Amino acid sequence: MTGLADSLELRECCPHLVMVIGKGGVGKTTVAILIALELSRKGKTLLLSLDPARHIVKYLGLSREDLEEIEGGVHVKYVSVEKEVEKITSKYADLIRYLMPSLSVLNLDSVVDVVKYSPGVEEEVLLRKLEEALGSSYHYVVVDTPPTGVTIRTLILPRLYLMWLDRLIEIRERIVSLRYVIARTTGRKVDVRDRALLKLYEMRSEFKNLDSALSSESRSSYVIVATPEPLPMYELRETYEFLKKKLGVEPSLLVLNKVLPEELAAKLGVLDMQRSYLEELKSFGVSCAVIEHLGRPTESIHDIKALRGRVRVFK
Repeated sequence: MTGLADSLELRECCPHLVMVIGKGGVGKTTVAILIALELSRKGKTLLLSLDPARHIVKYLGLSREDLEEIEGGVHVKYVSVEKEVEKITSKYADLIRYLMPSLSVLNLDSVVDVVKYSPGVEEEVLLRKLEEALGSSYHYVVVDTPPTGVTIRTLILPRLYLMWLDRLIEIRERIVSLRYVIARTTGRKVDVRDRALLKLYEMRSEFKNLDSALSSESRSSYVIVATPEPLPMYELRETYEFLKKKLGVEPSLLVLNKVLPEELAAKLGVLDMQRSYLEELKSFGVSCAVIEHLGRPTESIHDIKALRGRVRVFK
C-alpha cells in the first residue's frame, strides 16, 4: 500500500524538512504524524510541532515539552511559542548590549518591551526553530505548522530580513568608510574593524543560507492539507500560489482529509462537491491524496494509525 511519505520523493539530503501546512482544523497534525511514522522506517525522524493548538500533545499523550519518543521510533517535540518569545527577547537584549554598550538600562528595557510585543516576533521564533531543525542530526524533520497565515509570513521572513540587511550594510559601510577617511586625514590610527558591520555580515550570511534551504527541493518539501469545504480549499489554493510564485518551490503533496464515503456524502448532498475538489487537486499536476473520514473525531495515536487503511494516493 502506498503511503503519504512515498509520494514525497525526498532527495538524499539530511536533514530534510517536511512542512505540513493548512487551515486550522483540517487535520495537519494527523497528516504530520502519519508522514512521520512512515519516514521513521527510512531514517531517524523528528516530529516538530509549532502549532499553538497543541493537538499533538493530546493525540500522543505527551507529558512535557521536552523531546520524547513515541511508538515507531519517532522523536516528538512540542514548542511553546510563548516561552520561546521570552528567550528571543533576552537574546536581542544581549545583542543590543554588545553593539551599544553605552545604552542605559532603562532604555534597554524599553527596547526589549517593544521587541516582545511587536508584530512578527512569533514568526521570528518559528523561523529560529526551523533553522535549528535544519541543523539537526535527523534524517527527516516533519513540521506540524501553525495556521496558514503565520506559516507563510515565517517562510518569507528570511527574504524580508535580507532586504533590510542589504540596506543596513550599505549604510554602515559608508559610515565606516567616512570614519576611515577622517582618521587618515587627521593622522589618527585607523581601525577598520567595525563590530556592527561584522555582525550585519554574519546575519546576512545566516539568512541567505536559511532562505536557500527553505526554497530548495533538496532540503525542504511542502504538504498542503485541506478538507472538502470551500474555505480550506481556498487556503490550499492561496498557499499553493504563494509557494510557487513567492518561495519558488512546488508543493510535493496535496491532501484532501476527512472525505466522507460516497454513499454518506450522497445522502448529505455533498458528493458532487467532494468529487469536484478531488478533481481540482489532481489538476495541479503534483501528487495528491485522499484520507477517508474515520467516522468519529480523531483523538489518539490509535485513531491516527487506523487512518492508514483509508489513504488513497494519486500521482
